Amino acid sequence: MIRSRIFRTVFLLLTFTCLSYSSYYPNFNLINEEPLNIVSENFLSVALDCSNIEGRFSDFNLSDPYLTSLVKHLSPMYFRVGGTYADRIVFSDDVSSFGKVGLADITFLASDYLKLYQFTQNAEVQLIYDLNSLLRNEDGTWNSSNAAEMIKFSSDHQMNVVWELGNEPDLYKSIYKTHVDATQLAKDYKILRNMLNQYEIYNSSYLVGIDMFDVGGSQANQEYLSNFLSGASDVVHAVTWHQYYFPGKSATEELFLSPSTYNYLEQRIGVVKNVVSKSGSGNKIWLGETSSAYNGGAKGMSDKFIATFLWLDKLGLGAKLGLDVIIRQTIFHDNYALIDNNYVPNPDWWVSVLYKQLVSSTVLSLTSSENSESPVRMYAHCAKKTDLWDTSAVVLFGLNVNGTSNSIFTWSGFEYDKTNVYSYELTFDGSLYSQNIKLNDQVLSVSPNGDLPDLTPKVNEDLENYLMPPQSLIFLVFTKTDIDACI
Repeated sequence: MIRSRIFRTVFLLLTFTCLSYSSYYPNFNLINEEPLNIVSENFLSVALDCSNIEGRFSDFNLSDPYLTSLVKHLSPMYFRVGGTYADRIVFSDDVSSFGKVGLADITFLASDYLKLYQFTQNAEVQLIYDLNSLLRNEDGTWNSSNAAEMIKFSSDHQMNVVWELGNEPDLYKSIYKTHVDATQLAKDYKILRNMLNQYEIYNSSYLVGIDMFDVGGSQANQEYLSNFLSGASDVVHAVTWHQYYFPGKSATEELFLSPSTYNYLEQRIGVVKNVVSKSGSGNKIWLGETSSAYNGGAKGMSDKFIATFLWLDKLGLGAKLGLDVIIRQTIFHDNYALIDNNYVPNPDWWVSVLYKQLVSSTVLSLTSSENSESPVRMYAHCAKKTDLWDTSAVVLFGLNVNGTSNSIFTWSGFEYDKTNVYSYELTFDGSLYSQNIKLNDQVLSVSPNGDLPDLTPKVNEDLENYLMPPQSLIFLVFTKTDIDACI
């Protein structure tokens, strides 16, 4: 009897061990064929919330060379000035002031606009400006006079701008107690396109929209986007929509680390792609505003290491599923900022810098032996050329959200130089709630003049698998590969 119990116990332990082994030892197979997608070189972009305009950028110092350097490290990218406040702003020169006009109660002075544009030029990023859609005539049509003034001013000063009109029209009723139907908004976009076409500098500039908060939230929202595209798909370069995983006030550690949370993004992208496909428009799809948690992010979480997993996964999954651009909310201010109020970079900023340096626009097809609930998630692109490797290099990047176990993953499907595999391993400094982040066990920090530290990879020889620590991120660069898409 005792021997039988011992055998049963050993059997159960072996079974559990085998199950654990299969759960956390995935293989990722790279398919050597045409690129899965080619995304914009501005794929990773950022936003500055319009709420900063109200304070005349008093906290976000547009003249600070250090701050300019922090933004420049993320170029090339779009720099979107938008958000809820976009529909409360009117443009004015430095002499007159609109004061309060309808729902608009913030004046954006021409002098501040010039400072903003000069900042984007110094940082080598392209400005996206979101025009006020709630300046309305009595019959409900858009009052475009203020936009016309701003566009003329922009043309006179040869400003290269991408334009939007309105922010989250599906929330107008709850925020502003008003409504603009999709058919009318489509007409407004056509008016804006015609206004832009009057100027040589803007007759081929991008106009993007409609910046809905959540297309997948209801059938009514899907119909709103569909109706908009029926009338305006020919005048917008890209369909823009917003996505967050959960509200900031009710965020938990489990939500930040659960694979089910990560899979939510795929469902939402699927809904938007389906609506766009049915419209027959062929428009690009942009995530026009996104972060971990809405309503300013989750305090003590969205700006800490724990948020890096959702951010890196969004970049990998978004490119894999065909998004052309992802605009991060926000570069500054609130709990989801990439840079804190003292201009200290948060962990997501460092993840973004590494992504910009290592990951190219060419997305590769990577399959996994695991299901969508696996704690290990990986993606593949051709690597950007550097002094260390040529254009045939491939970068695998991803995350391990398991909090208790190392994960050993393997790869297959391609040949590479086994004597030189470069690894950039990112881990927390002390806890998941640290603002510090470590690269290959060294805490990262920016120099006083805004320069990056030496982001030196670890060189691995004869690497056939990789052991990821619990709750870590990795960029692995394989050189001299035989992947046709990267040669």
